[in-house]
Amino acid sequence: MKTLATLALLLATSTVAMADDAKVLLKYKFDEGDLIRSKIVHLSTVETKIKGSTQTAQSRSISTKQWKVEGVDKEGLATFVHSVESIDMWQKVTDRPEQRYNSQTDQEPPAIYAVAAQSVGIPLARITVDPQGRLVQRKQLGGTPSGETQILPILPEEPIAVGSAWYSPDDLTVRAGNGKQKHIKTRQVFRLESVTGNVATISTETQILTPIDDPMLKVELIQKLTRGKVKFDIAAGRLISQQLDLDETIIGFQGETSVMNYLGRMTEELLPGPPAKVAAMPAAPTPAAEPAKVAEPQEPAKIASKPTAPRRLDGVPTLADPATKPVEKEEEATEGPDLD
Repeated sequence: MKTLATLALLLATSTVAMADDAKVLLKYKFDEGDLIRSKIVHLSTVETKIKGSTQTAQSRSISTKQWKVEGVDKEGLATFVHSVESIDMWQKVTDRPEQRYNSQTDQEPPAIYAVAAQSVGIPLARITVDPQGRLVQRKQLGGTPSGETQILPILPEEPIAVGSAWYSPDDLTVRAGNGKQKHIKTRQVFRLESVTGNVATISTETQILTPIDDPMLKVELIQKLTRGKVKFDIAAGRLISQQLDLDETIIGFQGETSVMNYLGRMTEELLPGPPAKVAAMPAAPTPAAEPAKVAEPQEPAKIASKPTAPRRLDGVPTLADPATKPVEKEEEATEGPDLD
């Protein structure tokens, strides 16, 4: 009996090893008429210290994103219309009153959210992507044009094994402290961490390739320095969820003693079922009107390179949600839950 049990254990171990060595093909799959909806949550806390004065800016936004697939060609290029069904926004800055707006319950938005409110429930852009998720074409239909070159996690072209990595290069243009623009080379690094059933877990991290010694440039780039995990349904060819964390400190952006701490998290989760109300498409082309400008985030105080290791973001990462606070004692006693 003991021999049979040992043999069964060896066979089970062999099966796991074979599964780890197997290669999988990851690609997005869309069909005409698909309606893809997801919930997106952004949390951030930015603390700046300048000449002995400290200011904390906290924000939280919850939105429902919708992609309506118009068609897919023979090469697998999918074209869809992007819109936002609803937004729920909150902001608090030291010594200033809170600002809130929920597009589903509030009749009039505060001035700070007025332009963002105008972008709810209308087609914002017509976008074409390839089966790897690379942006092929974007046509602005409303709202403020986006400069983002990556709207989906990029997938590899060839089948890959667990542990394999791939890269997505990008060039960013930022403004230095002297006012001049500078081109920065970056790349997004992806790695297939595991495959369980039809679910692939992928890690992602942004790497800055261009040497940077100007704290002002680091401030401009800070929101790009994310790392996190992606859950992908291999059979359905859909993003299930993703979580991107940001934890950076910049020193000397406004004087030698100035410090900025930026802590943030973005989560996206696929939603089932149709929306309560679908953003309507324009019936016919109309003369181009000046697009509404989406409220730009307040430029954070500039930051300096962080010498210490990144903090863990177990549980709620920021104080952006007034109803929650990080539980420091629990973090000290245990590693905390896996937030993949």
